[in-house]
Amino acid sequence: MRPMRERGLGLVSVLMVHVPVAFLFRSWRVLAQPLNGGLIQRVFNQPRFVDFQDGLADSALPRFYVIVMPFTLHFLLPCLALLQGRAQVVLLENGIRHWERRVLTHRFPSLPMFNLWRLPFSSVAHGNVISLLLENHRGNFGIVDHDCYVFDEAVFDQLVPAADECLLSLFGEASRSLEITFPLTYFLFFNAEALRLLMRRYAVDARLYRETPASARDAMARIGLGKTTFWKNYHNFRDTLHVLLATAVAEGLKFRFLSSDKELPAMHIGGTSIGTHHTKDLYALYIHLRFLELLDDPLLSHRYAFLTAPLRSSAEALANGDPTNTTWQQLPVVESLMQGLRDALKDPARLGNAGKVSISDRCQR
Repeated sequence: MRPMRERGLGLVSVLMVHVPVAFLFRSWRVLAQPLNGGLIQRVFNQPRFVDFQDGLADSALPRFYVIVMPFTLHFLLPCLALLQGRAQVVLLENGIRHWERRVLTHRFPSLPMFNLWRLPFSSVAHGNVISLLLENHRGNFGIVDHDCYVFDEAVFDQLVPAADECLLSLFGEASRSLEITFPLTYFLFFNAEALRLLMRRYAVDARLYRETPASARDAMARIGLGKTTFWKNYHNFRDTLHVLLATAVAEGLKFRFLSSDKELPAMHIGGTSIGTHHTKDLYALYIHLRFLELLDDPLLSHRYAFLTAPLRSSAEALANGDPTNTTWQQLPVVESLMQGLRDALKDPARLGNAGKVSISDRCQR
């Protein structure tokens, strides 16, 4: 209730509308995800994806998949703009609305899009999507988050894994539990066959694990990951890809972190598609509004107004924020990102063939 009240919602509407709706959505998604990543993935998405990749064009550019989540086009469009000409981009539609799909196909008609089947008003978990790709994709590939922005094109020239490298990463985090820097999932390029062999050998995949699978315990123990030891010491579970990558390290495979000479090679926001909009704090709403203002697109501003309501501008969110909160001390970083995106998007054509779409267009689409 606290973030709902902080954004300016009335107590009655919070108690009678927003809390019940948020509870129902979250409960439904908890119930839906096992089916989405299990039966539906095996029976429907896997065979469809195998057929889908047969139709993808050959390209000299590295292939990257971008998972398209609902209500994130204002983050996604700048991401896609920066990838143009640097990667062969394939979109994985993961629960977006019909109008969002129409915007994407209108803006970027040449980008192939695969529709992940799932139960209504839900999505396939990130780890399950990566598992689908690793299990079925022919050749190496990368993934990039919809809210990750790569400014240095030289990064894409380094995407050739050596035989002893299981993946290449642009972002890493030093573990506080062990002497290792592990990759973060925002921008990865996989040695797919090496990881696929490990998946079969250890009967694991890329998903988040609440409990370590018995088949991987001995291998993980060899590198110091006991029952209560995690790469992320602030977690009590194995995050997305961690079990699979731990078996890779145990087998002698390595991670390589991509290098750059630029001061700002890439930036990632994070958390933009987690949970529901009802409980986003003021800082998260501020970020949403900054991106909507950056694009200045009437259709997106209109369609996404409910995400930040009753706030209508980033200035409102900033005025209501607590300057003593450590989160708000990241504002200089946000300003650097906004300036980097403004510079990179000076050419409107980078945002797609359609440019801006007016509010009136929603009636025709």
